[in-house]
Amino acid sequence: MNYKAKALTIAGTDCSGGAGVQADLKTFHTFEVYGMSVITAITAENTQQVKSIQDIDPQIISDQIDMVFEDIRPDALKIGMVSTEKTIKTIAKKLKEYKFDKIILDPVMVAKGGEFLLKKNNEKFLIEELIPISYLITPNIPEAEIISEMAIKNIEDMKNACIKIYEKGAKNVLLKGGHFKGEIATDILYDGFNFYEYSEKRINSKNTHGTGCTISAAITSLIAQNYTLKDALTIAKDFITKAIKYAPKNIGHGHGPLNHNIKPAKIQHFKYHANDYDKWFKSNKILFENELKAQKKALKNPEKTLAVGIGDGLFAKELGIKEGIEPSEDMAKLAKSKGLDVKIGYAEELPYDDESWENVYLGTIMASVNDKRKSIQEAVRVCKKNGEIIISILPKESSFPLLYDLSYLKGEFDKKISPEYPYPLEFLKDVKWATVEEVSDLMKEYGIKNIEYIQTLTMHPKYSNIIEEEPRSGYTHGDYVIIKGVKK
Repeated sequence: MNYKAKALTIAGTDCSGGAGVQADLKTFHTFEVYGMSVITAITAENTQQVKSIQDIDPQIISDQIDMVFEDIRPDALKIGMVSTEKTIKTIAKKLKEYKFDKIILDPVMVAKGGEFLLKKNNEKFLIEELIPISYLITPNIPEAEIISEMAIKNIEDMKNACIKIYEKGAKNVLLKGGHFKGEIATDILYDGFNFYEYSEKRINSKNTHGTGCTISAAITSLIAQNYTLKDALTIAKDFITKAIKYAPKNIGHGHGPLNHNIKPAKIQHFKYHANDYDKWFKSNKILFENELKAQKKALKNPEKTLAVGIGDGLFAKELGIKEGIEPSEDMAKLAKSKGLDVKIGYAEELPYDDESWENVYLGTIMASVNDKRKSIQEAVRVCKKNGEIIISILPKESSFPLLYDLSYLKGEFDKKISPEYPYPLEFLKDVKWATVEEVSDLMKEYGIKNIEYIQTLTMHPKYSNIIEEEPRSGYTHGDYVIIKGVKK
């Protein structure tokens, strides 16, 4: 298998396996991220107590960071237990040298049993050296009180503390409210502009050993995969809640460990936008006449073709496709209302047997899937031998992605410069446009032969200089390109 991303944890160990580096690496693995570690301290601890701590020589810490970055540069990293001034300054110096900015800081200060993991009077070095280089800091209430130098008794105090911590240099602050009593546990994210609350029903459990390590590792895994911060927190919160709820009951005699084998949730981008999307496409069908012509030219047996990313089913219905898969339940409902057979699922995990389809069509989803390689691998797996894999894209090198990105940066669709995009603006933040060459190479990597192209131009009156262009073979400049080949 190929990993979705690479992540590094810079932290201390936990010989009992529930927290620290051990918890981080378990979490990375669950999120299908390749995990690496830089050890800052060795702790002799279990679920009941911390017996002793041996700090690692700063030169060894520096060398570990060098060895990781020189060979397997991470996509994101987290910092956990850093107990001394020299450790903190060494880490900060090296990360600045490598110009690394996807840093999740879990400011570990006190263990569950009350033992200090950050030596007293070293808080100022963590604040001065590590907070300013962090993309996100994830303190709990006691840690936030130390950093913000204020008492935190309620939600309003949490927000004020977030502001104070943000002003110390962090790009984003996630203040975890688990230490408050009550039926609901609320975490607050502050990005310098707005507050976002993440609330879950509190789970009464003694299995809370390593919760801070685990949620920060989950966030790191998702940031490494280019999830937006808000989406990453939504998934990580769901993960940590279930990790506590379904924690093992037969490990340890104190604060037991979590269940790190929980399957991460998926984000449904169209949960509140599916009907708008459907209405937009119905009222703008004329804009996609050329694309439909190209699809009809590419699909020889649509009734025997699986549509991956069937969306609202509008185009699939017109093409004669009868069955598809869609990650959004709301979009799937719209497709089903059009008489299509739709399963809920993802391009990276198709719920079909090997070689169960004559042809597989991935319709303009390559920009939004988390793993392009795995999506194509899955398409090949479920396609019969000598069947066709068909992929349509808006190429990264064409004008449309640039115009959409400009709309996202501006914060609104400017109809004077770009065609209105039917998706919600926040969807665009997750988009990773693909080039024709990139998709072609991935298809060839998985044994797809006889690659051919069909290109066409949009008919948007405010964009295209060519009013009409019939789809034609080859690729030179098309706004919309279909790449197809045969599974051998």
